[in-house]
Amino acid sequence: MRAGRAFALPGHPVAVAADPPGKGLPMKHARLRPFPRTAAAAALAAAALAGLAPSAQARNVRLMESVSDSTRASKAHEILGDISMRFGGASARLGQVVRPDVTVVGEGSTQLHDVGENDGVRPSDHDLCARAFEAAVTKFAFAARDAHATAIVGVVSVNDGRVFDDPDHFECRAGTLKAKVTLRGQLVRGPVDVPVASPPVSIAPPPAPIPVAPAPDLVPPAPAPTFQPLPPAPSPSPN
Repeated sequence: MRAGRAFALPGHPVAVAADPPGKGLPMKHARLRPFPRTAAAAALAAAALAGLAPSAQARNVRLMESVSDSTRASKAHEILGDISMRFGGASARLGQVVRPDVTVVGEGSTQLHDVGENDGVRPSDHDLCARAFEAAVTKFAFAARDAHATAIVGVVSVNDGRVFDDPDHFECRAGTLKAKVTLRGQLVRGPVDVPVASPPVSIAPPPAPIPVAPAPDLVPPAPAPTFQPLPPAPSPSPN
């Protein structure tokens, strides 16, 4: 009997299997096919994204962004055109409401041209918030034109049911690769200039200045006479 090959199963004693008849030649080693490079690259990319996803979901930074700065950093002014936009709940009373409580959500994400070949470079939180602000303003502008509104007033930030009301700032939530801005406002028609609550108080004109006599030593001397007195008329001679 030929010496067989030993093998063992878990929990069982070692068994010896004899080689089949006629199979005494040594068995060639099987060659393993290399893993395709494309599949390997896809697997590595999937692993990298899986490692990045938890951190992207975990980061949620609350920022208070300036309305004026974000308007300058984006194309919000060009997008609005002739449509006025007023932040702060106090401005909601302006104009005639044509569509109340319009909520828009804008997202600003990292683009491919931002990182280039260096994936460690990303836009700042303020840049991402400016992109999200521009996206939200764009949705507001489309909604206003669809409703034939002339202004968007009473704009406030909304996040998880909480309202942030400020005439000069809005709330932005920044993550690892993108930022989100949620705004709510009223679409109105008519002028949105803040009305005057009371007539202006009339201001009395200032009193006329009191003339002050000059000091004696500063009084200029009288000018010299510029004429000569006429000689006396001759008396008539006696006859």
